[in-house]
Amino acid sequence: MTTVAVLALALTGCGTTEQPEQPAFHEAASPRPMASAEPSVEPSPSPSQGPSPKPTKNATVLERGEGTFTTAGGSSPVVGDAGSLRRYQVQVEEGITAFDADGFAAVVEQVLSDEHSWIASGKWRFQRVASGASAHFKIMLSTPGTTDRLCAKAGLQTNGIFSCRYGDNVVINLRRWANGADGFTDMDVYRNMVINHEVGHFLGHGHVNCPGKGRLAPVMQQQTKELQGCKPNPYPYPDGVHYVG
Repeated sequence: MTTVAVLALALTGCGTTEQPEQPAFHEAASPRPMASAEPSVEPSPSPSQGPSPKPTKNATVLERGEGTFTTAGGSSPVVGDAGSLRRYQVQVEEGITAFDADGFAAVVEQVLSDEHSWIASGKWRFQRVASGASAHFKIMLSTPGTTDRLCAKAGLQTNGIFSCRYGDNVVINLRRWANGADGFTDMDVYRNMVINHEVGHFLGHGHVNCPGKGRLAPVMQQQTKELQGCKPNPYPYPDGVHYVG
């Protein structure tokens, strides 16, 4: 496994601000090495406060790590039958001991290879790659303090609570990964949801609302904040069809 520094990339994301519909992702000729990106800050909406999630669990977590990340070693097979290939790296912030990079990567791979995840669209394929390989995006597990610092670059107030996506980075808050959120009785369901939700932002999807009390929540609903009467749902394609409510 290799240690790399955090890189500030083009910024947009998910936090306590309501996000506008994000522009569709445009195909690049080839992935660029993550280390070659230049910092760039884009304007983002003024943050607005939302309800704090009630955790599924109440585990104590490290509030702030080293600010550098360990990248999971090795690579995965390509998953998905059709569509543009998106290569990604998986990283865990140094100082976190409850979850390591390889273990976190195994969960991420399982989520993105699920037939109900984004590969069901036929538009996307995914492959995890190691440090040094060209990648389109990163999925990072970071402490609440580091999450706040990274997401603030996009004008997002994660308040030590929420996750976000900015540019080519999907940032998963350790507090949420360890504890889940109100309404999620199964930690695996919550973890599937938060990965699919934030990767959905990378793929160009914006937030949607609960379509009605008792109905399934769309994966792009901000389920961490509040289910709004909907039932938890970790998948964009729960029945093989893109579900937006």
